[in-house]
Amino acid sequence: MIDLVDAIALVEANATPLPPRRQRLLDACGQALAEPVVSDVDSPPWDRAMMDGFAVRGDDVAAAGGAAVELDVVVDLAAGDVTSLVIRPGCCARIMTGAPIPAGAEAVVPVECALDDPRAAHAGSRVRVQDRTFRTGQHIARQGTAFHAGQAVLPAGSVLGAAEIGLAAEAGATHVVAATRPRVAILSTGSELVSPEAVPAFGQTRNSNGPMLAAAVTLLAAEPIPLGVAADRPESIRAAVAQGLAADVLLLSGGVSAGDLDLVPEILGRCGVEKIFHKVRHKPGKPVWFGVLRREAAAPTLVFGLPGNPASSLVCFDLFVRPALMILTGQPRASWHLPRSHARLTAPARSASDRPVYLPCRLAGPADALAATPLPWTGSSDLRGFAGANGYIALPVGGRIHDAGTDVEVVLRAFR
Repeated sequence: MIDLVDAIALVEANATPLPPRRQRLLDACGQALAEPVVSDVDSPPWDRAMMDGFAVRGDDVAAAGGAAVELDVVVDLAAGDVTSLVIRPGCCARIMTGAPIPAGAEAVVPVECALDDPRAAHAGSRVRVQDRTFRTGQHIARQGTAFHAGQAVLPAGSVLGAAEIGLAAEAGATHVVAATRPRVAILSTGSELVSPEAVPAFGQTRNSNGPMLAAAVTLLAAEPIPLGVAADRPESIRAAVAQGLAADVLLLSGGVSAGDLDLVPEILGRCGVEKIFHKVRHKPGKPVWFGVLRREAAAPTLVFGLPGNPASSLVCFDLFVRPALMILTGQPRASWHLPRSHARLTAPARSASDRPVYLPCRLAGPADALAATPLPWTGSSDLRGFAGANGYIALPVGGRIHDAGTDVEVVLRAFR
């Protein structure tokens, strides 16, 4: 068993930022581009109408000097329609926003400038228009005015938000090379576990660790890959582990203590995972296991064997898995760990005699005068107290009661 500080340092030493990956455009949302997005088309790809109205020759309307002019409507063009007709003098096309400008036309007169009922102004009819502010070229988006084929529309380093995703799609990018979210495989072990939708029979327990860990992974902007439950049989666990080792991180819960069916450490070793540490001096979560699968042609997979008790699993996630995920995504060191501070106890809290202990609490008040209220908690299998917690009270070894009013160290989980 090793000290908590040493265990955390070993996690930090074995986690390295993931290289950028080629990935689907939407999967890269929120990530930074490692390579620019280069368009394969002009935008607009052709001259197109920016308003509903009539595509006209410039001379026909300009010569009227703001007076009404009557034109033959020779074709109707909606967005997506094309025509080989050429707009000749005295003619026009009824055109909708987004439609290509036909040959010969040099401007669009808005439909509001029609002096007759525009609903009747279609191919084969005539229309009178009067545009007192007419200028040749108006209401036309010219080909390539936004960007050209071969142009980098998004440089490397751009973060892909909604507008950037839309721009990349317009430029023809279905895939991009960008920073990647860690893929985290999550496996719960235990023959007694059933899915959350099942009603547990006598001796069975719902699998709460799987959804809990998936949520914790999601909140850190990583990608959870649920592997479900593996029964306490070597072949079942080994098959699931082999699948999970393809991810960047494999989280297992259960099977890492000292019982006859705590099979995970041995199976991980047989799968080629190098053990870095097993058992850490802290409470809850002493049995936690950490190792690395190293490969020549791929990034290593970090493997965490978390205790099966849900509260222990959650504390170990915050202490060990969180910094690993932050490192994998290239976050600055200052953000790797949950922030720590000091607070005044509002009620007594008991430390453990042999290990530092992390107790769920509710933190309130200004940052420089926090108050920590210990929450009711019956032990490492009890998530009830953690459900309302936004912090931990971190008590050193001592086995004594810390009275109300005592200044204690606290860890801020999700202060709000």
